Amino acid sequence: MRITLTMENTQTLLDLNNDQEQISQLSQTIASGVKFSSPSDDPYAWAQSMNVQQGLQEYKSIQSNLTFATGWEQTTSSALSQLSDLISQAKQVAISATSATGKNESAAYASEVNTILQEALNLANAQYGDQYVFAGSATSKAPFSIDSSTGVVTYNGDSKSVNVRTDIADGSSDNTTSVNVTGSDLFTYTSGGNTLNVLNQIWQLQQALDNGDSSAVTNSITTLSDAFDHVNDESAIVGGNLSDLNSQQSAISVFKTNDQSILSNLQDTDMTQATTQLQQMQTAYQAALDVTNMLDNVNLASYLTGSSTTS
Repeated sequence: MRITLTMENTQTLLDLNNDQEQISQLSQTIASGVKFSSPSDDPYAWAQSMNVQQGLQEYKSIQSNLTFATGWEQTTSSALSQLSDLISQAKQVAISATSATGKNESAAYASEVNTILQEALNLANAQYGDQYVFAGSATSKAPFSIDSSTGVVTYNGDSKSVNVRTDIADGSSDNTTSVNVTGSDLFTYTSGGNTLNVLNQIWQLQQALDNGDSSAVTNSITTLSDAFDHVNDESAIVGGNLSDLNSQQSAISVFKTNDQSILSNLQDTDMTQATTQLQQMQTAYQAALDVTNMLDNVNLASYLTGSSTTS
């Protein structure tokens, strides 16, 4: 097959157009900072980056859930710590009251216990944001109330868990965590074979002090000791949950950082490499352009010479 000057020129122009297109693509890559702008640029890398980005979105969702769960558990832990202190204070009042010498002293102790009771009731209705932490799943309504005249405690919550997704679902295990302690579990406990309520026992101590019932005051020391132990047991469980949540947060942060690095390697332009390639392409393009111009002049001269000879 004979290669004509026209064919050579056509191929040269195609090569120049191809070089120009590569220069344009490299320039865009450098300007945008990403290796590809559409799937057609690099289908395999594009698919990989989509998978990584999906994983990062999942990590973001889990991190948000972990933040919520941690905040809930911290609120619970703080409330339990304060409740434990209040029960301890009530017990100390009972111990001191066993040696009270008159009605005025007993009345002062009763007033102190009443203050403790109101603070304990406030803790029983503690909130995280606008949700009641000890209401089970019925988080929109205050779970506890107490009749000041009878000491009857009413629980308006339920015994259900508040579950939060805190791990990636892999089909092998439950990926949710229960973040709440229900009011029924926290404020109901056993003492001397009897099922009691923490709030009611504080109220009972107040009544005993008001009535000067020294025997009941003495008995409250034991029941409040058991209440103190019960609340501290629940507090230890919450502390363990908090530790687990913190570990999960750390793990998710590591996974997220690793995936962000992978995504960066897939997407981000290597500026040094791309700039070098661009310079090389521009140099090659200019050289090819110069050669093309030279050939065009040679062809023109040949044409003119040929024309002159023919004449």
